[in-house]
Amino acid sequence: MARSRKQRAVSNTAAPTSSPSYIEKKKTLSIKETESQQSWSRTKAIFKYKLVPPIFVLIFTPAVQFLACQANNPASSFEFERTLGNAFSWKVVTIFFCWALLFLYIPSRTFNGPPTEFGYVPVYVDNGMLYYIASFITYLVLHVIYPDLSLDIYNNMPYILGSLNLFALILCIILQYMGINRPQTSEKLERSSLMYEFYRGMEIHPRLLGVDVKQWTNCRVGMMSWQILIIAFLIAGSREGSINPGHAANVFIQTIYIAKFFWWETGYFNTLDIILDRAGYYICWGCLVWVPCFYTYSSFYLVEHQSTFTSLGAIIIVLIGLIAITTNYRIDYEKQIFRDTKGDCKIWGEPAKYIKAVNQITKQPSNLSLSGFWGKGRHLNYTFELMAAFAWCFPGYGHGFWPFLYFIFLLGLLVHRCYRDEEKCSKKYGRFWDEYCKKVPYRMIPYLY
Repeated sequence: MARSRKQRAVSNTAAPTSSPSYIEKKKTLSIKETESQQSWSRTKAIFKYKLVPPIFVLIFTPAVQFLACQANNPASSFEFERTLGNAFSWKVVTIFFCWALLFLYIPSRTFNGPPTEFGYVPVYVDNGMLYYIASFITYLVLHVIYPDLSLDIYNNMPYILGSLNLFALILCIILQYMGINRPQTSEKLERSSLMYEFYRGMEIHPRLLGVDVKQWTNCRVGMMSWQILIIAFLIAGSREGSINPGHAANVFIQTIYIAKFFWWETGYFNTLDIILDRAGYYICWGCLVWVPCFYTYSSFYLVEHQSTFTSLGAIIIVLIGLIAITTNYRIDYEKQIFRDTKGDCKIWGEPAKYIKAVNQITKQPSNLSLSGFWGKGRHLNYTFELMAAFAWCFPGYGHGFWPFLYFIFLLGLLVHRCYRDEEKCSKKYGRFWDEYCKKVPYRMIPYLY
């Protein structure tokens, strides 16, 4: 009798899990979850493919003119002719573009970038430091010959940005046409809206006039224009005969940062900008227009709005900036040494520790470093890059948020890039990446984030 009651109790307990109503409820919940995921995917796709491209193009393209006027002459109104450039701006832009192109034709060592998923190996010209030094010295020589050069560049900055804008937009259209009608690789790329393709770009490593487009736009034009312009702004700001200590600190820190970039240019060819981003509006317009306008903005702003820093304050902020840049370089150097030796090296005086992984795309063996800075945080290089940027923006303290625009922008950019990078690594390494994240749980700030 007791056994019969017990059996009935078990039967009654189990009944709901096998009843049609329970199964139907589970199916309904599963369908709702699937529909919710599909709805979110559709919303995300609309945002990514339909909204972001036109918003970026319509807002950021004219924004450079507003920013130039805000720093140079806030009282001036928008003038359409500035968007077309003038004789001086087109002369400066043309000479500089040809100069940057020339150094990609000079016989030099070559560097092979990482192969793409479809088997293409990009080839770059390895003479970045030569180009940097030659450009720096040439500008100073030109300034001796033409003493008003820097002041003219500063006064014509809205026109220069207008010329850069027009050229960059035309280049992006050409690259889109080439990618659609005359692709240079065997990559099978799924088509999307023309606006999104213009914004994103069609090809990862297009070549034009015999050179790699992104090496020319990103490194040789974008980064070198950053250097030349901040030197011009420093000289323009000292037109009364004395150099402001805060402005000098601002330019000096940036100069060290840019020189470090050209010293390490081949390392840049392993970053997301090169291996993931396609040559379109986002990266090419960004380097041809946004970098000269926005990355130089703290220096540009300090011409008319003098820094209040004393010499001592300037020295302190320079030291902070140098520490940040040196540490940033050390982090990148550790990654490069680890990659070049395949983990057979010493980091921080000890044999490198790593996770033996397998690339899920190529099925080739790979290693994930657990040593040095890469064992403390997954993106500490971004942290110290932000620290350096804050250091060179800080001399503008007391003039509102304008001198800090670049730091604010970079903060958003690098946090977003952090997640993009991890999404790429997750696809590339699968469960090995999950294991790495468990061993190195922090992204940019150990024990906090």
